[in-house]
Amino acid sequence: MSHTLILSIGNLLRHDDGVGPTVLKLLSEYPKPNVDYVNGGTDGLALIDLISSYKKVTIIDAVNMQMPPGTIKRFKPKDAKIHVKSDVLSTHGFGLVEVLDLLVQLGVETEIDIIGIQPKDISLGEGLSDCIRDCLNDVITLIAAPAQS
Repeated sequence: MSHTLILSIGNLLRHDDGVGPTVLKLLSEYPKPNVDYVNGGTDGLALIDLISSYKKVTIIDAVNMQMPPGTIKRFKPKDAKIHVKSDVLSTHGFGLVEVLDLLVQLGVETEIDIIGIQPKDISLGEGLSDCIRDCLNDVITLIAAPAQS
């Protein structure tokens, strides 16, 4: 297994669904040693092999938690169904909840943290909502902080 992966999921052509790739771009401007930065796009199923090849993965994604837009939550895969109020997380064909379930069923031992950001607008179009742009620094700070078990 390799070291650490920061993985974004999202679609830049659906407004706030692009928060993951936007944060990833900001983080990759100041890379840390032994950390890979990958934009996973929107095809969750294609990420199974990638995720399983790392010891630790932090996933950044716009997540429908039915909370106020701009709310940021860090959680583990086992908590995903608690924090994610809908199986339709965003515009992904094979969503994050399904990917996490499949990883468990396959016995993948990768340590995974999810940074979920509640989107305001995932309609077609470019650019983040003001409330999502305003929380980007908080997302980056949370990613840099050690995860609490």
